Amino acid sequence: MKYFLNRLREPSTWAAISALGVVFGLPPGTIDLAAQVAVGITGLAGIVLKDKGDAPK
Repeated sequence: MKYFLNRLREPSTWAAISALGVVFGLPPGTIDLAAQVAVGITGLAGIVLKDKGDAPK
């Protein structure tokens, strides 16, 4: 369980989850909008979440 929670803290995991949602979970007509929203969310996550190897400041 700890492994899974650690992966959820990484921005790349959120990008991958968003990509899978776009590819497998949405009808063709909404893929463009969903992709834009997913990119926005993962972009914000990339700003807010720190990478695992970063030292605290």
